[in-house]
Amino acid sequence: MTATAGAAWRATRRAPHRYPSAVLPAPTGPRLRSALAEEHARDPFTPRDVRAAAARVRAVASELGVEADVVRGGVDVGGAELDHVWAVVVGHVVDVTMPLRSPAFADVLRAYVAGDVDDDELDAAAHGYAFEWRVVGEYPAGLRYVGLPVWGQREGLG
Repeated sequence: MTATAGAAWRATRRAPHRYPSAVLPAPTGPRLRSALAEEHARDPFTPRDVRAAAARVRAVASELGVEADVVRGGVDVGGAELDHVWAVVVGHVVDVTMPLRSPAFADVLRAYVAGDVDDDELDAAAHGYAFEWRVVGEYPAGLRYVGLPVWGQREGLG
């Protein structure tokens, strides 16, 4: 867990944190986005394995000399909340598994949460979008990320 995330976690006594939408500052933001886009082109990120995707984000961030935390919590997509895992880099959400910047995909995700779309359909819908639709810092109004660093990181094990 990064020092900043650790301090925030201790200060809030394990209360979930809301992660705001904001541009990941330069030079980290553009470098991370570019490196993750290359990683996605090599092996596409998928909603099927969000933990593996978050671990890949941590590895890419580490190669750039930046720490990342893995967070578990809820993503509210406006009328539906998904139990989810994502990364946080320099206090910013990095969620590469689904193209949540797309209103059309958010509709598919709401249907998934309601049980009207299965895992295969969600995965197929996500694969139809290029990397730029993934969340790297900024995300659309109406989305909300709330969560905590995973247990192993909170205890210094991750």
